[in-house]
Amino acid sequence: MAEKLLSHQAFLEYLETGSRSVDGYLQSGSVSLIWSLFDIQDEISVTGDIAEIGVYHGKLFILLCHALRQGEKAFAIDVFDSDHEIQGIRTAEEATRFSDGHLRSHLDNFGIGPEAANIVTANSQDLCAGELLDKLGGANIRLFSVDGDHSRQGIMHDLELASQAIHEDGVILVDDVFNALCPGQTEGIQDYFREHNEILEPIAIASANGPLETGASKLLVATRARARLYKAYLSLLNREDFKLAAPYLGFEDVLIFHFPDKPSRFPLDDAVRRAVAEFMEAE
Repeated sequence: MAEKLLSHQAFLEYLETGSRSVDGYLQSGSVSLIWSLFDIQDEISVTGDIAEIGVYHGKLFILLCHALRQGEKAFAIDVFDSDHEIQGIRTAEEATRFSDGHLRSHLDNFGIGPEAANIVTANSQDLCAGELLDKLGGANIRLFSVDGDHSRQGIMHDLELASQAIHEDGVILVDDVFNALCPGQTEGIQDYFREHNEILEPIAIASANGPLETGASKLLVATRARARLYKAYLSLLNREDFKLAAPYLGFEDVLIFHFPDKPSRFPLDDAVRRAVAEFMEAE
């Protein structure tokens, strides 16, 4: 596999200090599971691109870019300052803060140039799957964050886009499940899986471990072909914060993680590899 675009030290520095300079919402529990996804995809040699619908100022997007390898690309899809009503923009200063140029300046600050990160100014609700795939260069997204329109119809539409663009070994991160401030988000997630889902399976929920101002729970979704493997790794790499497996969205054994304190991550070592191999062989 190609080398990482950014060093592991740069990743740690972003987590510890750099992310504080970027407005947005990100909790340590979600970060722990996302970091584990980086490790898992490296372990099973998944290559592909990264995308996010609903980038805001780039706090999570920049984190996801640290998974990139040389030759891979990240796609930031947002209306930015092109629709003041959607973003609630009232002043010229706010327009500047929501502009794609503001995101680009953040990306540049962390060594993520235009050759690696492509900014797509568009409302995802106006895109069909074919149009999105044209912008992404095909169905090759291995990490796809969905954090756009939080209405029932909005999240259903974005989940369908993500399902068409996701790599067969990829994972979708769905924001704000069970967030009381946007009930339509949870309603839409549940209705999508009841009515439209064909290839996806929920694998884990990262419960919120801070105030709503810093973000809410995230739902992790994989393809059905890879769901069991991801669940095996995630439950071991985050075993101290793994609480139970419960039925959800019509599937058994969705992993529930709760982070009352600082997350405890474990290395993906030979012991984990053996345990995962034994678990998969027992299928």
